[in-house]
Amino acid sequence: MKYLDMVIKGTDITLPKKTKVFFPIHSFQRDPEYFRNPDVFDPLRFSEERKSEIIPGTYSPFGHGPKNCIGERFANYQTKIGLISIVKNFIIEPSEFTKKTYVIDKASLVLAMKGGVHLKLVPCN
Repeated sequence: MKYLDMVIKGTDITLPKKTKVFFPIHSFQRDPEYFRNPDVFDPLRFSEERKSEIIPGTYSPFGHGPKNCIGERFANYQTKIGLISIVKNFIIEPSEFTKKTYVIDKASLVLAMKGGVHLKLVPCN
């Protein structure tokens, strides 16, 4: 593979060949410029009706293009199956340890709530 310097379009910035570039995906996803009310839990944000509101590249938990995460489909199916199993078999309630406000754990390598998420699962009869 031949590496070349790259000029960022519309600027006078040149990235020397083999420069590592990191995109702050978490920052895009939390920016009100790209996502209306980013700190509000809104599952409908990703519905078919509102999909057009998402600017390509601003929501990218598995990356894009030829080097995206090969486990994306597996992770999505596994998550759905896990949630279905929980919702089918349990009543989900807040516990005495459930926090009312979401505070990001800045020490975590992945997006996580500080102190964890505490819920009570009551088996369905």
